[in-house]
Amino acid sequence: MSLREEQRALTRRRILDATLDLVTVLEPQELSIPAVAQRSGVSIATIYRYFPTKDALIDAAALVPSQRAQPHRPERLFSDELPAYLRELWGDFAKNMTLARRQVASPIGREMRDKRLQAGRAQLAGELASLGLDPDTPASRRLVSLSLLLGGSVALLELHDRQGLDVDDAVEVVSWAAGALLAATLAEARLDPNATQQRGAP
Repeated sequence: MSLREEQRALTRRRILDATLDLVTVLEPQELSIPAVAQRSGVSIATIYRYFPTKDALIDAAALVPSQRAQPHRPERLFSDELPAYLRELWGDFAKNMTLARRQVASPIGREMRDKRLQAGRAQLAGELASLGLDPDTPASRRLVSLSLLLGGSVALLELHDRQGLDVDDAVEVVSWAAGALLAATLAEARLDPNATQQRGAP
């Protein structure tokens, strides 16, 4: 990365960090570009060069928690590493619940979640294939759909906002459910030999 690219990345991060700071005390509709400029030490014109609208800025800020968690994303989501990854991801989301709620509701946020959904679906299908399961069976597709639901920000909003669970308790509930669903799918595949790609699948 060149010095210029590093500077641009640093400026972008300062803008997004300032936005996240402000959203902890303001609702998105109360947030202003001048307030972000003052908090970040970046000019208003520079902010508009990076983010052409306030909505674009807020939607980019809503993605920061998942981007920060990416280095912690395990190679296999159906593993003992899932709780640590969810704790990292959801811990950051919990600090910025207003943005997490907005991302669920906004058109741009939905579009970004749809893109991540396709990548997540492909990763989980690959994991199931490595376990000897045919990812195209109804049971496997059901497992992938429910796993994506359980690991997403919508599940955190439900468990945190509506059910009052803190992040650690929400992670424990989801990790248990993911394990139970995987075990049930594997058991179902053992009963139906046509559901596995190879003999002796776990």
